[in-house]
Amino acid sequence: MSLSTQQKLEQALQQLDPIQLQITDDSHLHAGHAGNTGGGHFTVFIVSDAFAGLSLIKRHRLVYDAAAELLPSAIHALSIQAKTPDELK
Repeated sequence: MSLSTQQKLEQALQQLDPIQLQITDDSHLHAGHAGNTGGGHFTVFIVSDAFAGLSLIKRHRLVYDAAAELLPSAIHALSIQAKTPDELK
């Protein structure tokens, strides 16, 4: 059985040692819009110590780098919330 894109994304993001990880497939909300290359749209909520001391842009870059193998063919767009454990308190 092959993995879904969401499962592949979840596996790829494990390299960031997430304490919490939620991935939502929002593809059905974007079907047929201009510019969609056929890949999915996903919302990622990830909590990791890897984001400590990093700007928002650098946090997003870490997520994009981890998911690079899936972009842009399997994933068209990511909406990312990247937090440190301290930011949840």
